[in-house]
Amino acid sequence: MLKLRNSTIKKHLNNLTREELEAEVLNLAKKYPIIQEHYFSVLFPDQGEVLTKYKKIIEKEFGHHKGEILRYPIMKKAIKDFSNVSNNKEQIAEIMIFTVECGVDFTLSFGDIDQKFYHTIASIYEQALKHIVDNQLEDKFVDRCNRLMLSSQDIGWGFGFDMIDVYNDYLGQIDEEEDLE
Repeated sequence: MLKLRNSTIKKHLNNLTREELEAEVLNLAKKYPIIQEHYFSVLFPDQGEVLTKYKKIIEKEFGHHKGEILRYPIMKKAIKDFSNVSNNKEQIAEIMIFTVECGVDFTLSFGDIDQKFYHTIASIYEQALKHIVDNQLEDKFVDRCNRLMLSSQDIGWGFGFDMIDVYNDYLGQIDEEEDLE
């Protein structure tokens, strides 16, 4: 794959007039929908249209019935792509927690899946909790995260234990603070 250095791109952009630069950005946005999504997210950070689009991609993957293959790379790509187009930290946490909720609901509806499934969902849960703590979003998500941890307790392959460990690593201190009050 060809790769340009940032300095080469900067040099090119510095040689453009303002009008040429605007035309360049508009052309890229027209040509690549992901750039248009990025600008939509930047200009309207509280709007949920872009988030809804990516949640539907994830939801579709869980729409399969047991026995059909879940395409984990598509779920992970949807989270990554949304994280790349959005600067809204709360919505980024939302898409990760939504994915875990879909995964837990899926296994509760269809029964035991496989180890790869549980590892994937637990990994996304950990990424979500890290993101939530790093961006101080605990007050907005702690109840949902706790509910996910509790609802996963009877699920196989050690999934429930993984969910407890991850929850305690990132949010356990919140429960301890509530006990002290």
